[in-house]
Amino acid sequence: MSPQHITLGTGSTFGADQPVLSDAVGFADLVLLSGRAPVDPATLELVSSRFDEQAQFVLRNVGEVLAAAGSSWELVLRVECFLASASDFPAWNRIWCERFKPPRPARTTVLTGFTVPGMLIELQVTAARAGTGQ
Repeated sequence: MSPQHITLGTGSTFGADQPVLSDAVGFADLVLLSGRAPVDPATLELVSSRFDEQAQFVLRNVGEVLAAAGSSWELVLRVECFLASASDFPAWNRIWCERFKPPRPARTTVLTGFTVPGMLIELQVTAARAGTGQ
């Protein structure tokens, strides 16, 4: 069995002529998404300077990649969230609770610095594929 590489062109080119990474990789029952950033793929610019707008953009992008990979929000198993500032954690927790109803997926939240100035959030997601014996 070979991995299925999913490339949607949703920010994975980073200005290169070709994608430099897969948006997701599916293997067996799992889908592993590359980190999703709040960068507009058409302009390669941040979508906003506001945390909530960056977070909502990233969540919309995650949903698109999940669908393309044969998965969905209901099949998300784990979310790894990277935040630039601890002061955004309460907003992230509120947005998280709006997106995921109990029982929620496993989650890790890490404070980090980003190479893109003004970037406040990045998500990495692992999900099951639809119809794989949840």
